[in-house]
Amino acid sequence: MNFLHLKYFLLVAEELNITRAAERLYISQQSLSNHISNMERELDVKLFTRSPKLSLTYAGDLLVETATQILDLHSQYLAKVGDINRHYMGVLRLGISHTCGLALLPEVLPKFQAEFPMVEFSLFEGNSTHLEDELAHGRVDLIVCFQPIMMEGVEVVPLTQEDLMLVVPRSFTDQIFGDRAEEMRKQFADGADIDAFQHMPFILIKRGNRTRSIVDQYFSRHFFKPKLILETENTITTLAMAEAGVGITICPELFVKTIHVTAARSSTDKLDFFPLTDPSTISRLVVGYRRDRYLSHFGERFIELTQQALQG
Repeated sequence: MNFLHLKYFLLVAEELNITRAAERLYISQQSLSNHISNMERELDVKLFTRSPKLSLTYAGDLLVETATQILDLHSQYLAKVGDINRHYMGVLRLGISHTCGLALLPEVLPKFQAEFPMVEFSLFEGNSTHLEDELAHGRVDLIVCFQPIMMEGVEVVPLTQEDLMLVVPRSFTDQIFGDRAEEMRKQFADGADIDAFQHMPFILIKRGNRTRSIVDQYFSRHFFKPKLILETENTITTLAMAEAGVGITICPELFVKTIHVTAARSSTDKLDFFPLTDPSTISRLVVGYRRDRYLSHFGERFIELTQQALQG
């Protein structure tokens, strides 16, 4: 049994479906089944129950935990040896939200790959809770998310802090203020008066998201009840709906960059961007990694490149 067998096993344990796991590994279903059967013969245990559907046995559950630790230690060892020899090879496993990834990675990743062409980049995308879970279980080396990070034992490196932005269809601003619309745009550039948009429709991220928690607290402090017409798990969807004139949304300033990435044409002509200047709505983007794990030189360099991208 080798590292490859353990990786194959963990992917089957994750999918609990041989066909899907084989597709992700780009090998045949039969080949993957043979790998698992060979492991079971070598260990003299059943790792999976095959019927009525694929599920882990108790021995399989134990191997998931053990295999994860083995591969994690192997990854740390390779990183240490690579740093000693300055032969930077290995894998950098990053956890990041879909929207942060869209805003940051197109700028950061090409520079990282130019410096470390032999380092493989592995990406896990999810919300902050999922990212922390991946970090806690050693499945990622770094996470990029908004504070607070709830788990203990995490080294937190600040990246940037910024206001939340009220993203308003320009047609709404024109409708509310009429001839004074341009005057109010200039005034709100220094901070929006949320009460001015009391009767307009809002589109927000679903509850459970940290940005949504900050937004709800802001609404509560200002005794503001939005006319909520849609909730979604995807920030890009809220921005697209705002661009289409469906409703107002709120997101971190960083995410506004994604409009230019996803739109075939400039969307700024259709939208107004007003900061919410309440100090409690400041979003702090950070990198987190476990203090008890070795962070490779290329991991440190990725953090530096991300800081530079945000400061530039």
